[in-house]
Amino acid sequence: MSSVATVKEPTTGVDRGQLHAYVLDDETRRTIEQVISDLVIPHTSVRRGGVAEAVAELGQRRSPRILLVDVSGSDLPLSQVNELAEVCEPGTTVIVIGDRNDVGLFRDLMAQGVSDYLVKPISSALLQRSVLGASESSGAPRHTTRLGRIVSVVGARGGVGATLIATSCAWAIANRKRRRVALLDLDLQFGSVALHLDLDPSHGLREALENPSRIDGLYLERIMTRHSDTLQVLSAEEKLDETVYVDREALSLLLGELRSRFHFVVVDLPRQMSAATQELLALTTDLVLVSDLSLAGMRDCSRLLQLVPEANASCQITMVANRVGEHRQSGMTAADFRKGIGRTIDHMVPFDPKAVVEALNDGRAVAAGRGSTPAALVAIAEGIVGGAPAAGRGRLASFLRKWRS
Repeated sequence: MSSVATVKEPTTGVDRGQLHAYVLDDETRRTIEQVISDLVIPHTSVRRGGVAEAVAELGQRRSPRILLVDVSGSDLPLSQVNELAEVCEPGTTVIVIGDRNDVGLFRDLMAQGVSDYLVKPISSALLQRSVLGASESSGAPRHTTRLGRIVSVVGARGGVGATLIATSCAWAIANRKRRRVALLDLDLQFGSVALHLDLDPSHGLREALENPSRIDGLYLERIMTRHSDTLQVLSAEEKLDETVYVDREALSLLLGELRSRFHFVVVDLPRQMSAATQELLALTTDLVLVSDLSLAGMRDCSRLLQLVPEANASCQITMVANRVGEHRQSGMTAADFRKGIGRTIDHMVPFDPKAVVEALNDGRAVAAGRGSTPAALVAIAEGIVGGAPAAGRGRLASFLRKWRS
C-alpha cells in the first residue's frame, strides 16, 4: 500500500511540495496525474494509499501546499481527517476524495476546514476546478477552522525562568511531538531565547513589528532563524539606547502569518502590559504562567490570573511552579501557594542549576537532557499538545510528592 505510483521530485531547493496525493485506486490516480500534467504543477507526488499512509509520511516531513487524500471505504472518515489534521501544517489545503455521496459528510468535512470533497468517479474538469481553487488560496493565510495554536509563556515576576520554560516547551513540541513550531521572543532588547538555543538573533523582527506592510510569508522565511526542521526562531537584540515600538496591527498580522504556517507559535512574553501585549493575550489559545514558590510570585500570579480571563475567556491556563526546592527553608509550600492563588499548580519543575548550566553551555534546550527537571519540562509540553503527562514515575514523582504538601 505504500508503493510509489508517480513521484516528480523537486529539482531546486524547494523543501515543500506543491501537491501530494494519496489514492486507493488506479482510475483516480490516472485522473490526478492527468490534471497535474494539464496544469503543469511542479513538485508533485501521487502515492498509493489513504489517510494512514499520509499520516505516517507527513509526520516525518513538511506538508505540501495542497493535499489530496482518499477516504474510500472508511467507516470513520471524519475521525481520519482529524487524525490527518494533527500532522498537517495549518497552511495546507486539503481536498478529500471518497465513495460516499453524502451531503451530511460533505458539510462536516467543510466544517473541519477541508477545501473540497469529491465523490468517485471524479472527472478531470471537476478536479481541475478544485485544485485551481486550492492553488489560489494556498499562497496566503486563509481564514479556515484550523490555525496553529498560540502558546504565550509569561513569568509572574523577573527571574522565575519563563524563557527556560518557553524554549524547552518549544523544543519538546518540535522534537518529541514532531510538530512545526515557531518560537517568538517579544523582548526585543533583553530577550535571551536565541542565547538559550545557541542561535544568532534574527534580523528584521523589529522592522516587521514596527511596519505592518512588511509582513508576508516571504519576509518571514527570510528573517526566521532555523534551529531544526521543526523549530524556527524569531528574536532580536536591539540597542538599549533606542525606543522599540511594537505596532498592535503588525503583531496581529505577524501572528496570523505564523499561525497559518506552524502548528504552534510559542511566545516568550514580557510582563509589561501594553496595547500589543493585550492584543496577544486576546489571540492566545494557551497561556503558561510561570512563578517560583514565593510571596511576590503568589501576589503577581493572582493579579495575572484575574487579568487573563477578562482579556480572553477561552484561553487555557497552565500554572507552572519553577525552581521548586531552591529555597527549602524560606520558601513557601506548594499548598500555601495554591491556597494563595486560588487554583491548582499544574506542573512543578525541580530546581537543578547543574542541568540548566550544562544545557546553556552546550547551547541546547534544558528539556533535551536527562533527569527530573528535563522530564518535568517535557511534561509541560505534552500537557499543552494533549499527550499523556510524563509526571508520575521515578525521581520526578517522588520529588513532587515531597513538595505538594
